Amino acid sequence: MAKFRVVLAEHGYRDVQIEREIIESAGGELDDRHGQSIEAVLDACREADAILVRRLQFTPERIANLKQCKTIVRYGVGVDNVDLAAASEAGIIVGHVPVYCQDEVSTHAIALLLACIRKVVSTNDKLRRGEWDVHLEEPVYRMAGKTLGIVGLGTLGQAVAAKLSNWNLRLIATDPFIDPAIAWKVNIELVPVETLLQESDFISLHLPLLPETTHLLNNNTFAMLKRGAIVVNTSRGPVIAGTALLEALESGQVASAALDVFEKEPPAVDSPFRGHPRLIVTDHMAWYSEESQIELQRKAALQAVSVCIGQLPEAIANPDVLERLGRSGEWTPNHLTRWQRLRAAKMNQAS
Repeated sequence: MAKFRVVLAEHGYRDVQIEREIIESAGGELDDRHGQSIEAVLDACREADAILVRRLQFTPERIANLKQCKTIVRYGVGVDNVDLAAASEAGIIVGHVPVYCQDEVSTHAIALLLACIRKVVSTNDKLRRGEWDVHLEEPVYRMAGKTLGIVGLGTLGQAVAAKLSNWNLRLIATDPFIDPAIAWKVNIELVPVETLLQESDFISLHLPLLPETTHLLNNNTFAMLKRGAIVVNTSRGPVIAGTALLEALESGQVASAALDVFEKEPPAVDSPFRGHPRLIVTDHMAWYSEESQIELQRKAALQAVSVCIGQLPEAIANPDVLERLGRSGEWTPNHLTRWQRLRAAKMNQAS
């Protein structure tokens, strides 16, 4: 008989053999419910010791129905779909995978930026329609000598800076929590967010979704940009106010933008984000490569197993739960993401 049971709520991967091997080798059972109705999935979760989830929402009401769950682990960096307060109240550790796709996301962000600068997508579309000399009506400007502003200088922002370090760009960044020594190491100038908005020709967003980052780019902040700036977002959709972005594109305040993430995913079939001529969009796939998917599946399964056998996961999204579980002496700051650690330090200083 299995020592513990892990329910895989939904995933969308070709197979889950990685998870199955890891969980079964630890003496557990994997119950894959992908493709079933929400009702069937939630019913299976009621008796689960651990839950692996990708997009399914775990609201306070759904969490309250979990009888013996020790951990909910999300495939991915963010945990927007799991109510952390409710999980902590229920004594459930929320795990996630904050480090696994730095190369993919940074490369994707740069690819989107280059596509905007060189107008690759619009030129391709026009040539397919039989046009030629399209740059005469849609001028392209030199990239060298311009300023790239990176919002959020964690591992992803640093990776973008490192890859573009020899591209003859002025690199600036804003990050209230970053150690200046790290910025110096990657040869990037730290500036206040207002300075970054005012001086950047290109802006790349690499920050988590927090109350203070939601709608960071809005009507007021778009008005601060250089006219004709380019904006790339591979972080979280709601850090940009979508309506404000569309207005900035229409007015020319933003020349073009590239989005891998949206406020609501997927955007509606008739959403203006799907067809705007100055928008390049991809379907939240910046994280993806065959290698990163394998790493994500492996790390998520290992985190679920860790909790089920009485250990702690690699990363904890709701560290306050450990106080409730009486395990405050068993974790270290290494279990938290950089933003979680530094936000906690900032809050302690303010209290």
